[in-house]
Amino acid sequence: MSQTVELFSPKLSVSIGGYTFSKGIEVESYSAQTSYFDWSKIRFTEEFQPKVSFAAGDIAQISLGYNGELEAVFQGYVSKGYNAGSSLNEILLKDDMLKLERTNITETFLNATPQEIISFALSKAGISSFALSQTSYPIKIFPVSKKSVIALLQEINSVWGISIKFFFRGGRFYWGTAPAQKSVYEFAYAQNIIDLTRESGAWKLVTVSVPFIHHSDIIRVNHPSVTGEFEVSKVVFTTDTTGFIRTYLYF
Repeated sequence: MSQTVELFSPKLSVSIGGYTFSKGIEVESYSAQTSYFDWSKIRFTEEFQPKVSFAAGDIAQISLGYNGELEAVFQGYVSKGYNAGSSLNEILLKDDMLKLERTNITETFLNATPQEIISFALSKAGISSFALSQTSYPIKIFPVSKKSVIALLQEINSVWGISIKFFFRGGRFYWGTAPAQKSVYEFAYAQNIIDLTRESGAWKLVTVSVPFIHHSDIIRVNHPSVTGEFEVSKVVFTTDTTGFIRTYLYF
């Protein structure tokens, strides 16, 4: 059953540490299948630059939506502290993968499966919410010496001869699986497609704020240049200081 969603008057809310912004900032948020991290950049106008300060590790969330219903398009942390003395006017945010990058593991796993090793490593990194593939893999001896959890996950792929994607969404870690997609959204020529071009071998579709689309989701495209259902490989959200929002979907 199809349902039409009216995309007009999008709203923006950005919370970082003890601050909340809905204007006076520029946002760029990036999520892709080829990147372990989701990341965002927040740029401040001269109004806010001397008034705000953030510490590394401060919790951050970027939400977009319509009619008072906002959906988080990014959840993570301040990567590096920021204050009025900073020479830059922006901060970098990274998602929970930051915890995996900063947690080192030294352990010898005896007769273990990838899932058992990953569960142990996630616990060490303070990650309690996760979903792992239920595929059966042979048990192996797996020694690890001072590897970050990200490096450990890469090593698992090498040792078991597999190629498993992993990422965070909504603070939950996924390895070899993904959240169920509730709806397939359609983007149509002269309706909700602002622009559609080829870029580096992929299609780049420009539309308004669509916070409910994530990488690896399926979208339906109806355009003179291309029609069909496609898997989204990358999603980029951008705004300017007036709150003007654009979404870039790559497939």
